[in-house]
Amino acid sequence: MTNPQGAQTWVQTGPLTFNRSLTGADRVYEQVSEVPGLTIHHPGFWEVSYHARTGLTAAGGVTTAVFKNGNLIDGSEAIRASAEGQGTIGQRFMHTFVRGDIVTLHVYRFGGGGIYILSNTDGRTAVMAHWVRETWQSQ
Repeated sequence: MTNPQGAQTWVQTGPLTFNRSLTGADRVYEQVSEVPGLTIHHPGFWEVSYHARTGLTAAGGVTTAVFKNGNLIDGSEAIRASAEGQGTIGQRFMHTFVRGDIVTLHVYRFGGGGIYILSNTDGRTAVMAHWVRETWQSQ
């Protein structure tokens, strides 16, 4: 395994503060533009993790996922359904990227109204990625 010299092996969003109501169509992903996209600086196998603080003011739910270059990464989805309140959902997974890939957080709502995603000092929404190795090798 070669350590990428001169390349970032860890990328993540900084501390974010926002509150975004989800008003798009039911079960249609929208990019969370308040969470900056992460640029992959070195090709290879990366560990990606994210957490998203969500809120519901009525019965319904929210699904989050990570996209690569505008396309869903299968297996990155997380779901939260509840009557009311806030909670944090997310995933941790491995994925192969090439240099320059852009990783973004997306979300959709289903059912009910009053569904939102937020980030502040009481709980953050963030995306992180850490380079693991050049290629995937099954054991």
